[in-house]
Formats: sequence, structure tokens, C-alpha cells
Amino acid sequence: AVHPLPAVLQPIMDRFRTILGAGGMENFTPNEANAIDYRRREGHSLAAHCDDRRLSGKILCNLCLAGDANMLYTRDGPAPKTRAGKLDGAYKVLLPRRGLQIQEGVVRYEYKHSIPNTELLSDRRVSITFRENISGLGGKSKRKKGAGDG
Repeated sequence: AVHPLPAVLQPIMDRFRTILGAGGMENFTPNEANAIDYRRREGHSLAAHCDDRRLSGKILCNLCLAGDANMLYTRDGPAPKTRAGKLDGAYKVLLPRRGLQIQEGVVRYEYKHSIPNTELLSDRRVSITFRENISGLGGKSKRKKGAGDG
């Protein structure tokens, strides 16, 4: 990583690797960590978006420190038919307090993901999103209220 994570966050990454073992995490070296504080009563949300593969590495880890929420996933574009012939295009996934969410591949780049205000299940949700910034911007992109979680 060009700019390593602050030392205070390194034990969290070490714990991720211990829990998850092999499977891609051994090469995950995030250099960006966004702490997000969502307040339901203030109207916070995460707008629907697909991640841009030119801006960050293949893995994204989101650690929820406080508050439960549902993340909605909706295929960006026409959904392919599954083997059973049904459209496979929308999901609601619980992100529990103290839970770890890992996104990579299709779910990051082909599904819009969001946390609408109505899906914040607690008054407050706090999370840290870890990613490898490969854009060279060094985390200088502009943020909107409640953005940056997925």
C-alpha cells in the first residue's frame, strides 16, 4: 500500500485474517478506512451505487460497530435468469451490529447496493469500511452525507 493504515487499525486487520484465514484475505492490504456514523433521525442513508473497479482493489470489508441495518442489492441492468428460470436481481441482507461484511466481484461491480434510511434498524449505525485505494487519489474524493459504506 502507498499509505498504510494507521497503526491503531492494524490489529483489526490482523483479526480479520485470523478469522477468515486463506481465501484472498492474506493479500488484502487496505490503505483506506472510512468511519461512517449514520443517524436515522437525521435522514442519513447510503445511496445506491456500484463500486468502480478503477478506484479500489477487489476486496472491500465493512465492520459494523454499532446498530443493525439492511443493505439492499439490486442488479445494475437486466438480471439473468437462474437455472430455475426466475430472475435473480434483488436481495435484502442484514448487516448486524458487530458483523463483518466482505464484498468482492459481481456483488460490488454489478449490483447497486444501498442502505436507505428506512433500512437503518437502529437509531445509530457506526461502521468502518476498509479498502485498497488504487486510484492514486489518496482518499481525496468528495463524500455525500452518509456515503462511503459500500
